[in-house]
Amino acid sequence: MLQAAGGPSPPGASGPRPPCRKRRKSRTAFTAQQLRELEQRFRRQRYLSPVDRDALAARLALSAAQVITWFQNRRAKLKRDLEELRADVASLQALPPAALQQLAGLPEPPGAPGTGTGTTEPAELSEEEIDVAD
Repeated sequence: MLQAAGGPSPPGASGPRPPCRKRRKSRTAFTAQQLRELEQRFRRQRYLSPVDRDALAARLALSAAQVITWFQNRRAKLKRDLEELRADVASLQALPPAALQQLAGLPEPPGAPGTGTGTTEPAELSEEEIDVAD
C-alpha cells in the first residue's frame, strides 16, 4: 500500500537535513616572520624531530600540528618544483645544440657543427648549467 505525500513518515525521516559534516579548520594565515623562520628552517632541515618541531612551534606561537602540516606541504611543493625543473631540463636537452645556442643568444662555439673545426658531438648540459629563470 502506498502512502500519500502528506501522510505519516517513517521514524527518523523528519524532512531534508544536511548531512552531518565535520567543520574544517580555517586556513592558517602565517605572518611574514613565521614564514621567514619556517622557510629558513626548511632550507636547513627537511624533517623535524618531535623536540625540534615543538620548540619551533612554541617560538613561532603555532601549534605542533600547524608546523607538521606546513612542513608536509612545503616538502610536496619542493617535489613538484623539482619535477617541473627536471621536465624543463629534459625538454631543453632534447633540442638540437644549434637551437640551444639560438635560445641562449650566444655565438656558435668553436668546434660546433658547420664551423669546420673541433668535434661534432652535442654539448651535455647539467641542470646547474641550464638557467631556468622566469
